Amino acid sequence: MANRQSAETSGAGGLKQGEYQSALFGRFCRQLSEMGPDVAILDLGPSTTGNVMYWIGKGHPVSARDLVAHDPVEKMKLEYPDAAFGGVLCWTAPSHLEPDRARELMQEVGRVLRPDGWLFSIFDGDGRRQPSAQRYRVLDDDRLGFEPMLDREPPRAVLTREVELLYQSFREVRVMVMRHGSREALGRRP
Repeated sequence: MANRQSAETSGAGGLKQGEYQSALFGRFCRQLSEMGPDVAILDLGPSTTGNVMYWIGKGHPVSARDLVAHDPVEKMKLEYPDAAFGGVLCWTAPSHLEPDRARELMQEVGRVLRPDGWLFSIFDGDGRRQPSAQRYRVLDDDRLGFEPMLDREPPRAVLTREVELLYQSFREVRVMVMRHGSREALGRRP
């Protein structure tokens, strides 16, 4: 299939297997860069040490917590002050939470994200079938890599309509379908 070729084989632009040109991550990076190097970032995982080091290398203070690895709690509560972060990376975390918990997470993200701050998330699969669990890693401002997470339960299928509902309190929302089948979402807190 021509659409999957760039994610599966080396091809145009030097992409290798498990890499892709992100439609929205570059915009997320540019927006944070415009805010300044000292803007704090929250990485809600599943992430990698390399992802955290990428942001530290750009001068951003980073707080990281893998929500997918933690045992469920009664209520989704992020232990950070209001408006503490200029950017939040949810990666695939909302897909690993039940719908009510995913909505609670997005409310908490809205609380800890400063006005005009940005949220970036990835939702694996097309939303109709249960996808396999993936971990994403930052390669540069425009490219991401992905690999299966064999130690994790697969995420649930999340319809695009649910993604739009999760992002309803954000502005400048974009949802893009990537060639390898994931969907990226980017939004700005008003």
